[in-house]
Amino acid sequence: MREKLPIILLLVFIPGFILPPAGASSLIGRGAEHYINEYQLRTLNGVWNTRSVSGWEAFRGNETFYLTCLKVIALARSGYPRNSTEFRQLVEWIKSKQSKDGSFPAIITDDYPEPDSEWFYWELSRSAGTGLAILALLEAGENPNSMEIQKAAQFLLRNESGNHWGSTVYLFWEQTGLNRVNESPSIVATAYAIAALSRLGHNVSEEWRWLEERLMPERLVGPYLDNFFMGFVFPMPYRDMRGAYESIVLPLLFLKEEKVSLPKETLDFISSLLERTQYIGNATLRLSFRGITNYTVEERIYTANGWETLRTWGGTGRRAEINVTLGIPDRGSIFLIRSGRALLENESGFFKGKMRLYPEFPKNYIPLIGSGYAKRTVFRFRDGEDYAVIEPPNLDGSWNHDVYSTAIALIWLHMAGAKGGNVDEALRFLELASPRNSMTLDGDAYALIALSLYGGKWESSRPEPVESESKARPEISWSLPAVF
Repeated sequence: MREKLPIILLLVFIPGFILPPAGASSLIGRGAEHYINEYQLRTLNGVWNTRSVSGWEAFRGNETFYLTCLKVIALARSGYPRNSTEFRQLVEWIKSKQSKDGSFPAIITDDYPEPDSEWFYWELSRSAGTGLAILALLEAGENPNSMEIQKAAQFLLRNESGNHWGSTVYLFWEQTGLNRVNESPSIVATAYAIAALSRLGHNVSEEWRWLEERLMPERLVGPYLDNFFMGFVFPMPYRDMRGAYESIVLPLLFLKEEKVSLPKETLDFISSLLERTQYIGNATLRLSFRGITNYTVEERIYTANGWETLRTWGGTGRRAEINVTLGIPDRGSIFLIRSGRALLENESGFFKGKMRLYPEFPKNYIPLIGSGYAKRTVFRFRDGEDYAVIEPPNLDGSWNHDVYSTAIALIWLHMAGAKGGNVDEALRFLELASPRNSMTLDGDAYALIALSLYGGKWESSRPEPVESESKARPEISWSLPAVF
């Protein structure tokens, strides 16, 4: 076994990118333009694929529309030329998707308040898609009195119900497939509609009051924290199941720009979750096995002479804790557990508080779901050999080692007014991340938004108000509400 071990373990550690020296400041402000340009190209060329929001081919059209609108917003607010051919093609494609009733294609909202994680729900909302389309067209510099935008606004006004907008809920069950369940009030759809209508000057104070009452921590993250696949606030990496706090971040960003005061309790709560789950600082190795009484734990590092043991601990009993100051670990560091009996894992791994830190996603993570996923990502077993390998998480300043998760976290922290070293670490991760670190179809676009926010592009690239070409107005009041 000892002769085979170095070969087995060496395959685990393939660097994704080179990290800068610990303590180096974020590159935002010094070489930001280079990273903005790179993410613009990645965003522009991004396509729908199996790393989608839903993972369902049936929703491909909906997700393509969502991604295109997101591209327009991210590119426009990062300073990409709005008059360029490729940008105008995206805008004209969005316009071509408008229906006769003024609506645009539905997008997935993922905010159904159903706590039962044994079922898989997806929510589609034309109101959310229409609100997103209005925002994208306005960001592209379209006249707010254009036929497309006015028809879309009228669709939203006609489809409002009780100061909110809703979504169609679908349930997947293996025996019946995908079926429509009901219509449900949607905080995400309502946020998109409010953000779009407020940009057009409509009085949406009552609608905001409805939404504000539901922007509570338990509604945004509560149903998701105890899910099997989520040891922390972000899914790992079960992208089908996004928390409401993920889906709602973009419309809330626009609302904040409209001088809406977001609930401080919610901002503080989510900020605290993000601070506890960022891959930064120290971690504790917790071991928990079934049927094991004695074992040894070796911290090993791979050198020119092969694997060398740095420290050894003796383990007794089914549970043990090893406090490890990781900082930014060497990619070749591992913890080897040797035992005279088979090791059966039971919630072992590196933790920050009660949150488990996963070391790294396998490249083919989707096929692994449902087939011993937790064991295969945290431990590396060899059949018939009684040892396990635990990789230290790469504390690279990210969330999930993932561009999307890190960008969503940074947007929330920006809305909460967070600053400091932890934010700089996360920005550095985005700046140096390669395309393979973007595990969702919309990751690069959200990263471009986050970099633009912190680098000043988001504010400086806001489109200038377009003078009205007509004095004609809908009968709805266009005065800004006092709440804003």
